[in-house]
Amino acid sequence: MGYGGLRGVGLAFPLVALVGCTTAPSDPPVQRADVAVPSYAAPSGAPAFCVDLARTVHLTALPDAVGTLTARPEDVGAKLDLNAAGDELRDVLQQVDRQPGAGALAGALRELVAALREAGDVRLTDDIRTRISTGLDDVGRDAQSACEFPS
Repeated sequence: MGYGGLRGVGLAFPLVALVGCTTAPSDPPVQRADVAVPSYAAPSGAPAFCVDLARTVHLTALPDAVGTLTARPEDVGAKLDLNAAGDELRDVLQQVDRQPGAGALAGALRELVAALREAGDVRLTDDIRTRISTGLDDVGRDAQSACEFPS
């Protein structure tokens, strides 16, 4: 499954792959989604964390933030975006940790949150970019079976 099962976050994957590309300052700003998965309705029996994961707002900023930090490593706004996404995912992780049988998703979320924190604290490296991309893919795959995000 190319870029993972978390369809709302899936919007981020193609752009994370192009982290070396950033928009020129004269380009109009890209309009961001209000939430990661705007049309999500949890299926019957889905864990509560699915709704919170779908309602995250900072995940959609990851491609732009990673691209910006690749080109301008000291960009404060991009670092704030990474930290905000990490905070949202940490909140989701707290719910996932209380969910029986969600060990793989909890582990994937922990690794992604750690990569986002590191990217916000130090200069972005190829290793950190890879960990963010892999983390998004893993979280997407592991959340899809429980949450059934729309394609």
